[in-house]
Amino acid sequence: MPPTSAPTSRLTATDLTLADVEALIGFIDSKVSRLLSGQGPETDAWKAALGLRIALNSSAKRVREAYGRADQSPESVQARFRQWNRLAMLALGWEKDAGYDARWKIVAHPDAEGAALFAALTGRRHPASPA
Repeated sequence: MPPTSAPTSRLTATDLTLADVEALIGFIDSKVSRLLSGQGPETDAWKAALGLRIALNSSAKRVREAYGRADQSPESVQARFRQWNRLAMLALGWEKDAGYDARWKIVAHPDAEGAALFAALTGRRHPASPA
């Protein structure tokens, strides 16, 4: 299932789907696999890539669990927000590479309600809030 499309400047964690999660995990994993296969295990680059692979696997498990929940409870919405942003941070360095989807950015709000609350409390709209 391909990621759904929505204006990237307005995305919240609830706009993202499990398909987005899987696509981002696959993208990062392909980059890490290329690094691991291109270096010898004695190199610092290989060891750093291995560390990233371990971090990716750990993050992937948690974000899949968060997006696998069917409910929209505040706890689940917050879990999706936190876990998505942790996963998205792993891809920051590849933001301009071919294959990177603009939807894979760190999101500023868990949901539209959070964006509206931000606007009400600060008196300014955040780029992640609805137009």
